[in-house]
Amino acid sequence: MVCRGCGAEIVRGASRRERALIGVAFVIAAMLIGVVLLRALAIARGGAPLSSPKAEDGLLVIGVLIAVVVIPYIMGTRVARLLWRSRIRFCKTYQHQ
Repeated sequence: MVCRGCGAEIVRGASRRERALIGVAFVIAAMLIGVVLLRALAIARGGAPLSSPKAEDGLLVIGVLIAVVVIPYIMGTRVARLLWRSRIRFCKTYQHQ
């Protein structure tokens, strides 16, 4: 889109769908990092990195699920909004007489 008055070109930023895809990519990356860290901990300890599950750990599982899915998604959409926002470029050259 180009402004008729000053000749500035407005470059559009990331759409809602593109920001969502970047957020999902952040979630996938966070899950992969979590799996690698748990595997490295299992190798270092020589056994399972987590203890056997108990009924009291249900709230902890929900909290970890929120931490691994929701927080990276929000961070990814905010990074996409910051890096790929709408910009104005001036492309018209003025010829003064």
